Amino acid sequence: MDLPSEMPALSLRHRVSIVWLIPAVAALAGMWLAWQALAARGPTITITFSSAEGLEAGKTKVEHNNLELGLIQSLEPTADFTHVVATVQMGKSAEGHLGKDSRFWVVRPRLSIEGISGLSTLISGAYVELDPGQGPATNKFAALDEPPVIAGNEPGRTFTLQATRVGSTAQGDPLYYRGVKVGQVLGDDLSNADSGVTVRVFVRAPYDALVREGTRFWNASGVTVTLGSEGLKIQSESLLAMLAGGIDFDVPAGGEPGAVAKPNASFTLYDDAGAANDAVYIRKARFLLHFPGKIENLKPGNEVRMQGMRIGQVADVHMEFDAATDRVSVPVVIEIEADRVKLLHDLATPSDFEQRAYATFGRFVARGLRARLASASLITGQKVVDLDFARDAPEMKMSQDGEYPEIPAIPSDDLDTVIASAKDLLGSLQVAATKVNGVLSSPAVMRSVHSLDSSLANLDHASRDARAGIGPLITALRGAADSADVALKQANGTLAVAKNALDSRSGDGGDLAGTLREIENAARSLRILADYLESHPNSLLFGKP
Repeated sequence: MDLPSEMPALSLRHRVSIVWLIPAVAALAGMWLAWQALAARGPTITITFSSAEGLEAGKTKVEHNNLELGLIQSLEPTADFTHVVATVQMGKSAEGHLGKDSRFWVVRPRLSIEGISGLSTLISGAYVELDPGQGPATNKFAALDEPPVIAGNEPGRTFTLQATRVGSTAQGDPLYYRGVKVGQVLGDDLSNADSGVTVRVFVRAPYDALVREGTRFWNASGVTVTLGSEGLKIQSESLLAMLAGGIDFDVPAGGEPGAVAKPNASFTLYDDAGAANDAVYIRKARFLLHFPGKIENLKPGNEVRMQGMRIGQVADVHMEFDAATDRVSVPVVIEIEADRVKLLHDLATPSDFEQRAYATFGRFVARGLRARLASASLITGQKVVDLDFARDAPEMKMSQDGEYPEIPAIPSDDLDTVIASAKDLLGSLQVAATKVNGVLSSPAVMRSVHSLDSSLANLDHASRDARAGIGPLITALRGAADSADVALKQANGTLAVAKNALDSRSGDGGDLAGTLREIENAARSLRILADYLESHPNSLLFGKP
């Protein structure tokens, strides 16, 4: 019997069941998944937040461009309880992008002047956004309180602007070029050196090539309202600039663009477009003025004009006392942008800017250039310095004895000066009237008036007596004049007969004609005397006035 010998072999084959393959496969799959998880697992980092608002351990994700890169594992407060430290398990794909310059911030709904962002988080919840950075790898980061203005990988260039004050400009404000938004304000910092403000701006490519060495930046925030020599002036940018503010830049008209500016180049931030355009003329020459009379409403910054055009501004106005001459004066220092006066066909001027400016204005003074104060506005009373060529001005030379050359000044002829002169005249008349009133009311003047009244009464009596006695005299004089006329007529007849007789005998008529003329003149004089005495009888007492 062979059967018993085969039974142990059959029994051994049925002891290894196929069921054991299932756990083995599961174990292998688990090991594979574990290996995959470990292989996909990136570095563990810590991020410090100012608060844990919107953050939740095990749920809050770390994303970049809506792609999940990590998950917050735990949240712990710092030792002083001022911040929150989040432990984040990052994915393998984030490795290599966690440099020193990497930035993290919480994405949540935000409302700004440019719109609403983060609305999707109302449904999905807040998440942490990663902006990949460069630099040495690290595992400790500090989150931003606000989203960054510019992404780290966005092409473009950063520039710095220097200003004494920034006004309403703030981080995130737009940057314009001729009204087109080309960048944004990154932020501002106070300078410890000169107490100024440094503003950092970013210009996106390809617009960054528009920033040249001759470019000027100015504050375009809101609406600028000025009331000056040009009247009421309102200047505004686009509606977005009016609401959100911003900075504008361009090369001023007449300026040299220069080469493309290098990254982080420094520029000046001007208050407005007018100041930026005037910055083309950066070279200035100083002159001294001494105005006759009072100086009112003239202060540093007021315009200096020449033949109606702006060529500079007032630099300083102060009062001086000279103890040697016991004299008080108010010198005015002006800055003239001499490059505004183009010189043609003049090869004899010095090459130095100041010397050329002094020589040019010295020639102007010799031709009659004079300075006077003029009113820029009747409403504000603001004054400007007006340089113009005066007619029939005496020949003078520009004095160069002091610190600055002095341009001669003449009195102003504007309405304000005329009104001031009229006020001074009225004041003088008022003082004179007060003095006259005091003199007339004195006792001595009253006695003199009474004496004069008595003298006039006596003169009136004497005149009436003279008028009563002068009647016969005038009648006699008129009779004599009439007799002279009759005699003259008879003499004329006799002269005619005698003249004929003499002419027939000789060519000489003698002196008879002269005698007759004398008689005629005497008769005329008697008649004039009679007429005068009739109209002026008092002349017999006092003589002819």
